Amino acid sequence: MVTKINKAFHRIVINSLNTKQIEYLGRMFDSSFDLYRVSGFRPSIPIPRQTAADTLLYFCSEDEDIVRLFSILLRYEGEHFYDRTLAIWGKDEFLSLLKLNKWVYDPEMKQFFLDPFYEHEINVLKKIRIIDLRNEIDVKKLIDDITAISKKMGIKDLEWRIAMRLYDLDPQSAELIRKILDLLLVRQNLQLYAGEIFFCLKELAINAGKANYKLLFDKYVTSPKGVSADRNYSKFLELFRLEIDENGNENLFALAKKDDRHFTITFQSSKEAVEIWVTNDQNVTYIEKEQILKKINPERLDNDTFIADDDDNTEGAGLGLSLVINLLKNYSGEEHPLKVVFYPDFIKIGFELKRSDLLAKKPQNE
Repeated sequence: MVTKINKAFHRIVINSLNTKQIEYLGRMFDSSFDLYRVSGFRPSIPIPRQTAADTLLYFCSEDEDIVRLFSILLRYEGEHFYDRTLAIWGKDEFLSLLKLNKWVYDPEMKQFFLDPFYEHEINVLKKIRIIDLRNEIDVKKLIDDITAISKKMGIKDLEWRIAMRLYDLDPQSAELIRKILDLLLVRQNLQLYAGEIFFCLKELAINAGKANYKLLFDKYVTSPKGVSADRNYSKFLELFRLEIDENGNENLFALAKKDDRHFTITFQSSKEAVEIWVTNDQNVTYIEKEQILKKINPERLDNDTFIADDDDNTEGAGLGLSLVINLLKNYSGEEHPLKVVFYPDFIKIGFELKRSDLLAKKPQNE
C-alpha cells in the first residue's frame, strides 16, 4: 500500500533530484542499490527521472526507509550532492506530514525517531490518573483507593492509564509502584509478569533520574568551575562519579527539588498491549544519545561514532538497559523492543508488550 508519506516523498524526489542524484541517494541508503538492475533497464539506455524515482520508492517502500532517505537529504541540503547543490523542494510540508505521523527529527543525531508512545483517552482509573510522588502523599489511602477500584475491574477492563511523577526512584516510591502494578495486573490475569515489568520500569526510571542529576551537577557544580559535560565529558563524568561515591544522591536530590527536575513514568494498558514509557523533560548530551542508541539499536549509528567499550570515562545506560532488552526479547517478536525518541526539549524511552504474546507465554497450568 502506498502511504501519504510515500506519495509526498515521491514528489520531493521528482522535484529535487535528477536521475544521477536519485541513484546516488539510493546507494547512500544501501550500497548494493543498482538503479539499472532494479528498474530492469539496460545500462545503455538513459533512465528518465520519473522512472528513477519510481524505482527508488519501489526499493525503499516502507515508511521507515523513506524517512531515512529524507534524513540523508537533510544532511546534505545546501551542499554538493553528486553533481550539483542540493535544494529540497517541499521540505517544510513534508516535515509537517512526518510530525503529524509522530516522526521526530533530532538535528544532533541527524535522524528521525518514531514516537510509539501516546496516551489513550479511555481510562478506567478516572480518579487516579496521575500520582505525584514529588511531595508527601498518603500511601495507605492511595493503595486503598487503587485496591477498591481494582476489585471492581474485570478481565475485560483493559483500557486504563496511570502516570507517576517523581525526582528519583527511592525505596518507598519503588515499593508503592510495585504494589500498584501487582493490584492492576492481577485483574487482567497478567500477574505472572508483574516482577519483570517492574524490573524494566525500575531500570528506565533509574536512568532518567541519573540523567537529571547529571544535568543539575553540570549546571550548579562543574560548569561554574570551568568543566562542562559538552566540552569535557570525561572529566565531568569523573567528578560526577566522585560526587556519587562521597555523598550518594543526597546533594543531587536537593538540587532536583530546587529546580523541580522530575520525570514521569507512564504505565498504560489497552486491549492490545501493555506499555511503559518514561518521559524526561530535558534532553541529554550527544555522547549520551550515542550511548543509548548503541544499546538499543546500534545499526542506527555509524561505526566511527561508537564510543570505545573499554573507556573508563564513558558511561551510558549501562548494564541495566542490556538486561531490559534481553528480558523484553523473551516476550516480543521485535528485533529492537526498547524504543527511544529524542525530542528537542525532552526524551521518551519505553516499550510495548503485546497482550497476545504475554498470554501465549504463560504456562498452561496458570
